[in-house]
Amino acid sequence: MATDNEIRAAIKQGNQVIANFQQHSSGRLNLWTSIVTPSRNYVITIEAQKRVGTGITTAIVGHLSFDRYDDDDYLQVLMSLQKEWDIPVLCHAFSRRRLANLRSQYGSRIIRDDIVRRYK
Repeated sequence: MATDNEIRAAIKQGNQVIANFQQHSSGRLNLWTSIVTPSRNYVITIEAQKRVGTGITTAIVGHLSFDRYDDDDYLQVLMSLQKEWDIPVLCHAFSRRRLANLRSQYGSRIIRDDIVRRYK
């Protein structure tokens, strides 16, 4: 649904947010993703787990509207960011079937469900 230019712009903006976030944070980085039905957005967030203490800091990388981006566009943006930064993706909103498909395609080191709510 989104044009190639829109997808490239979302990836570029996401990379800028992650670069800025990484510069001002410490700790291991993760992307996490959710699909927010009430606001009709796909949401991609970066988080850093502090090396000392238990705190986690986050920043919104992108809100991709359902009206402009379909599921394939969303995954293209998400996985481009993952590849650029070589960080795992925590998937908070996918069904077991969808999660299994993503893991078989990208691997369990990349597609994580460590803290995922299990949907049937």
